[in-house]
Amino acid sequence: MSEFQEINEIKRVYAGLETLYLTYFPKSEPYLIHDLLRRLKKNPNIPPIYMVEVFTKPNLDSEATKQYIFEKTGMVPAIYDNGTHYVTNHKLTLEILKEISDSADVLEVAGDYTGTITARGSSHVHSDDCPLRNLDYAY
Repeated sequence: MSEFQEINEIKRVYAGLETLYLTYFPKSEPYLIHDLLRRLKKNPNIPPIYMVEVFTKPNLDSEATKQYIFEKTGMVPAIYDNGTHYVTNHKLTLEILKEISDSADVLEVAGDYTGTITARGSSHVHSDDCPLRNLDYAY
């Protein structure tokens, strides 16, 4: 197989992978899914710890949402942006990410690997507000 064919195959398979991410995790950042998969492949029995940021529809009951997150993760989230941005550090699996992504009240899920419980604040903005998420944005 020529170098050109190899590169085209990589591009084709990557496009297929992105399609799967969007199909099964439509509200989750592809980078988060990819990073999680890499870490779970390396240590399948040890769920990695991420700072997970969930952007929700407005007008949710913040206290009820906070309680739900606590019951699911054992961690109390920080709440930003008038109750539409929830941030917590917790162990993450594909099943947990899928449950978050499938929620009707969730607009978007972002996150970063931390490896440990940290006291970091939010670091993501909802994609509608971030020009860097637009692939046409010139750096």
